[in-house]
Amino acid sequence: MKKLISGLSLLTLLTSSCNTFKTPEYKEFRNVGFEQMGFSESVIKMELVYTNPNRFGFQVKKTEADVYVDDVYLGRAISDTLIKVDRKSDFVIPLKIQTDTKNMLKNSWQALTNKTVLIRATGTITAGVAGIFKTIPLAYEGRHETSFFLPKP
Repeated sequence: MKKLISGLSLLTLLTSSCNTFKTPEYKEFRNVGFEQMGFSESVIKMELVYTNPNRFGFQVKKTEADVYVDDVYLGRAISDTLIKVDRKSDFVIPLKIQTDTKNMLKNSWQALTNKTVLIRATGTITAGVAGIFKTIPLAYEGRHETSFFLPKP
């Protein structure tokens, strides 16, 4: 009986903390590069930096998103690495974007000819506390200077 009561108390605590869960805030992306480049398909790797505004830590189990540059589909971004996130801290999600090389080259041309590009990502993040995971929507849209496409000296 004591196990049942302590189990229910733990479940109530976890459920109440999940209700006050604040969505992590996007900060920046970094370390953009190619993992593989092919004639038909390429893989871009990058890291997304987020801030955890919550007073508790959690884990990110999986991230999936469709990425668009100026409304042209770039590819599917995937991260299936389990990431431990501390409370009130920054954390990094490593991503791999599988892309059609033709679309990637089309986006590169737009990036070189425009001063800014609109980057949009829609998908899901699976996150949780104490082994209980929930899938939450991921939506990002923002204008970026095209200088991030160019190599830094």
